[in-house]
Amino acid sequence: MIENFKDRILSLIEYLPPIPGVINDLIKLLESENCDVREISRIIEQDPSLSVNVLRIANSAFYGLPYKVSSIQYAVNLIGFRELASLCIFCGVGSAFNPPAGIDTIDLKMFWKHSIATGIIAKIFCREFDIGVRENLYLAGLVHDIGKIVIDRSDHDIYSGVIRLTYDDNISVTEAEDKIIGESHSSIGSWLLEKWKLPRMFIETAAYHHLVRDASEEYRELVAVISLADQIARLKGFGFGGDMRGIILTGTPAFEIVRDKNPHIGDLDMARFVMDLDRADNEIFEMEKIING
Repeated sequence: MIENFKDRILSLIEYLPPIPGVINDLIKLLESENCDVREISRIIEQDPSLSVNVLRIANSAFYGLPYKVSSIQYAVNLIGFRELASLCIFCGVGSAFNPPAGIDTIDLKMFWKHSIATGIIAKIFCREFDIGVRENLYLAGLVHDIGKIVIDRSDHDIYSGVIRLTYDDNISVTEAEDKIIGESHSSIGSWLLEKWKLPRMFIETAAYHHLVRDASEEYRELVAVISLADQIARLKGFGFGGDMRGIILTGTPAFEIVRDKNPHIGDLDMARFVMDLDRADNEIFEMEKIING
């Protein structure tokens, strides 16, 4: 196990560039109970590059609108301010991790595919089965594993060793992290999101998606949904790492928490739901295009 790895990570987080001011404004709005369309539109319009991104998102095949959207306020109305704000925040957060030219990294394409799949599967699951959690699922899915990128940026060779161990020993990433570095991507991701002052729901998603019962009562259901979607994404081939072990989804703490909050899913055939999820492939592909520009 590597000594003082936590101190190295905390130093890296301290020196990462801050997220743009306009993204901070959107974060505050996301936490507000009284935000209106005009306010979020005003903030977006102050930043030309963000405005371009918003119109690109609104006109993407992901949303499949039958006409061209040319107004920021119209885009916010159509997509919903929380969903649009979440995507904008992620674009701002994600840009902080664009690697410099010539720097070795983990397979970022596969990493982001898994994160995108997690958010989309969470959204589909909640929509189809009338789960109480409906908002902020995309951003929660996108940032739940962000700690893996922090570790990789700190020392690519070390994290490559973590990923290699998951394949060699067929163990989970968290087990491999504990063996090699003595810290988890979950804790490290939460440290970063706390520094960037993201809302508590996202910090807890990063911190507890592998230990859902440790999440606060307020956000436990959201964390459980993302944890469940995380596992489903892996079963559907959108995993990241070498753990190929099977899992009985209805026996996981995540499913039990969601079921306790939503008793009507007690008899849900999760195996059939997972098998039928091929329909999500196109949504994942289109969201990848949005995130990757």
